[in-house]
Amino acid sequence: MKTIGSITVSLFLASLSANALAIPTTVIGDTCGAPDRTATFSDATSCTYEDGTNFNTAVKIDGLFGGSWVSAGELTGAGSNSFFTIGVTSGSFGSVPINGTWAIADSFWDTYSEAVVSMHVGQGNGAPDAWAWQMTSNAASGTWSYALVSGGGGGLSNIKLFGRGTSVTVPEPGSLALLGLGLIGLIGMAKRKA
Repeated sequence: MKTIGSITVSLFLASLSANALAIPTTVIGDTCGAPDRTATFSDATSCTYEDGTNFNTAVKIDGLFGGSWVSAGELTGAGSNSFFTIGVTSGSFGSVPINGTWAIADSFWDTYSEAVVSMHVGQGNGAPDAWAWQMTSNAASGTWSYALVSGGGGGLSNIKLFGRGTSVTVPEPGSLALLGLGLIGLIGMAKRKA
């Protein structure tokens, strides 16, 4: 089959564009997505996005960020569960654009030392379909958004929270002072008996 030079170049570029999202794409920061959809999640250190998938299981998050992640909650609309709260300030789940607020409970950070938040939208008529953000440690609340750059479809389906690692509790200075006084008292009692 013979083709004219410009047609060959056009087909080659279209092929590159179609395959660009075949593997996860990671960017530093909280905003990512291309070519048709973009999403943000404040207080994220990095974002990974991909077409034709859903980052809906801990196993998939393990593959993106390393092993041992645990599902800590899913929301398919504004609301909350034990660790996670999602608010909607404009738009609605199932539509686009949509903007909102998020909060991760202190009890989550008492349990886990790391967090990932994922977002999934309806597949078809655009890319990407899924995002996953690695969050700043101890992030408490912020904003999120999802918008179309071009194309159609892709209503917001769900937002999920994943945790990993064990939280390390650091004693407060007052607790350390009491512990020190107790040790001094024990040493004093031991010296008296001697």
